[in-house]
Amino acid sequence: MAVAETSLVQKNHQIAAAVKQKIAQLLVEKQAMTDIAHRLSISTSTVIRKLKEFKFEMNWQKLPEIMSWDEYSFKKGKMSFIAQDFNTNEVLAILDGRTQAVI
Repeated sequence: MAVAETSLVQKNHQIAAAVKQKIAQLLVEKQAMTDIAHRLSISTSTVIRKLKEFKFEMNWQKLPEIMSWDEYSFKKGKMSFIAQDFNTNEVLAILDGRTQAVI
């Protein structure tokens, strides 16, 4: 089987680089993942895979004076944990679980 290579799509991939960049842009703009998927005619799982590629590095040497945190349902039957600065609403961490071992 021959696979064509272009500057638009990586080898062995089906989604154009421009679409991946648009996914990242819309995620930064706090668009819903299902809305992004519908708008770009891709699956929601593709948007989630792109989100998982992001790397967040936090400086844990200084925490905000007032923090807020919450648990939310990320997937069916799975809860996640989010922590943020209460005053600025800046997200500090999003964790894959809510147990003490994860936090």
